[in-house]
Amino acid sequence: MINLVTGPRTSMCDGLHRRDFFRVGALGLGGLTLTDRLQASAGEKLTGSYVKDKAVVLLFLAGGPSQYETFDPKPDGPEGCTSIAGHLPTVLSGVRFASYLPKLAKLADRLSIVRSFQTKHSEHNGAHKQILTADLTVQDGKPITEPGLGAVYARAAGVLNPLTGIPRHALIPPTTRYPGAGNGFAGSFESVVEGLQPAHLGPAFAPFEAQAPMAGGATDGKKKKKGEGEAPNPFLDALEPRLTGTELDARMDLLGQIDQLGRMVDSGSVDKLGVFRRQALDLLRSGAVRKAFDLKLEDPTTLKAYDTEHFRNWNCDDNSKFIRSSPSIGFSLGRQLLLARRLCEAGCGFVTVVNANWDFHARKGIPNIPEGMGVFGPPLDHAVSAFLEDIRQRGLEDKILLVITGEFGRSGLDKNAGRHHHPKICPLVFAGGGLKHGQVVGQSDKRGSQPATEPITINDLHATILHYLFDVSRMRLDVGLPQRIQDRVQRGTPIRELFGSAVSVRNVPNRASNPTTTQAGGKR
Repeated sequence: MINLVTGPRTSMCDGLHRRDFFRVGALGLGGLTLTDRLQASAGEKLTGSYVKDKAVVLLFLAGGPSQYETFDPKPDGPEGCTSIAGHLPTVLSGVRFASYLPKLAKLADRLSIVRSFQTKHSEHNGAHKQILTADLTVQDGKPITEPGLGAVYARAAGVLNPLTGIPRHALIPPTTRYPGAGNGFAGSFESVVEGLQPAHLGPAFAPFEAQAPMAGGATDGKKKKKGEGEAPNPFLDALEPRLTGTELDARMDLLGQIDQLGRMVDSGSVDKLGVFRRQALDLLRSGAVRKAFDLKLEDPTTLKAYDTEHFRNWNCDDNSKFIRSSPSIGFSLGRQLLLARRLCEAGCGFVTVVNANWDFHARKGIPNIPEGMGVFGPPLDHAVSAFLEDIRQRGLEDKILLVITGEFGRSGLDKNAGRHHHPKICPLVFAGGGLKHGQVVGQSDKRGSQPATEPITINDLHATILHYLFDVSRMRLDVGLPQRIQDRVQRGTPIRELFGSAVSVRNVPNRASNPTTTQAGGKR
């Protein structure tokens, strides 16, 4: 069985709680089997002609990352509106990052840093759902009526990759080493999960939820014994649909099920199966899905390069307050990104990696900026740098686009060294994907609190990602694709600076000629 999230629930400042996820199987979701998914893939789309051999990893920094303490430190900003821990030069002339990101500063020529991205909602629940669905009307505590971006991709591209059986839409939540003793300061991401759902598209297009096991201990609350190997990956031991309550007794072992199906093949019984069942059987027996989830197949050098578990991360109480008397439980972000790379390499097209909780108010039970960034900044810097180096070494830099953002940015510093919710500006960074990088797109004002140039909106972000994943001119010819999906693609303006002349869109302002766009050697 797969226990995606365990341990006590934790809350963010808005009182929301982490969902107690139901157990799911490696190829099942919401009662859907692999056969169901193959049928959905074949029956609800035209494909091939407009689906590019590309993938997106959306690294979602849930909780509201500070623009000042990440990619827009405002070296000359007024008091309270500059990085609290200082800033450092990058390899791009005149461009500086916050001091928490020294490794990424050396890789800035591989990044596009957007400093004029603006969101619209100031509370986590509604803001998560708005940025993921591009529906600016959805509010806190209300269900989404428009599908999440990954679900839109799955509807147009197909639920499963027909060559490997890998789900095309996946979610990788954070893992903690000893969740039985507390979840660590990972915060609530319930509303992130809500925002990823398919709404009117139907459950077949919901994200496949996978968790990257940590090397330092199991995910069942039991401490690792001396000499014990890497924590087992539950995805290698189970294959079944989502189960609840009494249905748990109906579970089957993955390897036993594959063996049983193998005996059916040998006996000729498989001839009685339908075409999609036979296809599902072939995918299971190929081992491609199993291999994609098995981090033990990675070279030890690669695992070490991604390791973020050595960074300090504390248990927390029900109010998300650090409990420093307990041992560090590490960060799973490195392994989350490694698993995301493996899934993309195996044919997944849209992976959301959640890293939470970037919510440093300096209120009761909530850390201030120096404490929170001191814990969350280093593993982010390390994990993303390792990911960028890895995809380059593996020849995947043109195939996989990394997008880093959150639901909003942060206000100026208060008297307690905290920053508060601020949707007028939000960090946004792109890397890889074969796009044009080594540039800063747009500019924030002197205080770093709002765009000083034309804002890049949530709709623009969605249009950018969808134009990257699809040949939109051909996509428009698919009469079987719902009009609401077509509208999502065309509603915003792709960020032209990323594509150069390679993207063809209507009514696109020529931001590329804006003097606030800076490339390597430019002035910022």
